[in-house]
Amino acid sequence: MTHIWQWNGNGRAPGGLIEGIADYVRLKAGYAPSHWVKPGQGNRWDQGYDVTARFLDYCNSLKRGFVAQLNNKMRNGYSDRYFVDLLGKNVDQLWKDYKAKFNN
Repeated sequence: MTHIWQWNGNGRAPGGLIEGIADYVRLKAGYAPSHWVKPGQGNRWDQGYDVTARFLDYCNSLKRGFVAQLNNKMRNGYSDRYFVDLLGKNVDQLWKDYKAKFNN
C-alpha cells in the first residue's frame, strides 16, 4: 500500500531505498516481523527492505519527518544530495554513524 503514496524519483531512486521506505512504514506501524535484522545490521544503506528501513528510522530520529521530506523530494528526481540537504551529512557518513551507534 505504501508504494501507492511514495515517489520513486522518476525511476532514478535506488530500488533498495524504495523498498526500504515501504518497510519503514511497516516498521512504524508495528508490523515488523521478528526475523528482520536488528538496528545497525546490514552491508549497505540502500540494501533494501528491513536493512534500509532500520537506517531510515535512524535518520528520522535525527530529524523528525525526514522520511516524509525525503519522499517529497523524490517527486521529480533523486540525488544522494537529498540526505545532505535534509540532515547536513552525506549518506555514506550517515551510514557510518548509524553503524557506529549500534557497534556494527
